[in-house]
Amino acid sequence: MDQDEAYRRVWQAFRTFKTLADGRHDTADWRSHDGVYAVCVVRVPAAAVRPTLDALRQALAAYPQVRIHPDHFLHIALQELGFVCDRPGRPDEITPARLEEFATAAAGRVAETRPFAITLGGANSFQDAAFLDVHDRGRCGRLHTRLFELAAIPRAPRYPYLPHTTVAHYTADVPVDGLPATIARWRDQHSGTFTVTQVEIVTLRLDEPYPPLEPYAVLPLGR
Repeated sequence: MDQDEAYRRVWQAFRTFKTLADGRHDTADWRSHDGVYAVCVVRVPAAAVRPTLDALRQALAAYPQVRIHPDHFLHIALQELGFVCDRPGRPDEITPARLEEFATAAAGRVAETRPFAITLGGANSFQDAAFLDVHDRGRCGRLHTRLFELAAIPRAPRYPYLPHTTVAHYTADVPVDGLPATIARWRDQHSGTFTVTQVEIVTLRLDEPYPPLEPYAVLPLGR
């Protein structure tokens, strides 16, 4: 119920915005790092959210300030781990050894959760990105809490964790235009349901906007 209320507040806030915000993750700072970026995710199978997702994408693609996420990039982020490098100098950097240590510890925490169903939708939006709500009875939130404790990131997140599947980022600080009305057509529609049986730690190259989510470790849920 709290999660559903959070989505409602996000949607209400988006309808009051006069301008969008550039939400692209592949900034100059992102590209300036060496190595790869590591994050814990639940992959979202594109087939599970068709044809609703395709119709939403087509509508969003009509706006020049919208950049659509490709199928292979659809996911629910559970915990960001950081840029992998040999000599970390910032809170968002992690050594290969620490990443391996995290993967070993996380396997046990993830195994404490049984497989569960996720229903995606309706459509929603932050000021910088369009996304699908996640209906999972709070399972992703509980997994996030366990993984966050292990990650021991020495900084507080900017916003409370809210699971979501981003489908597009906005690329400029420009007027909202007709986006709220467009997204509202899918606000009350569920896109599809799939079963989560594993969590993955994946790495992303830093030299392109939507690189493959390369598997680093597969963490099965308990049976």
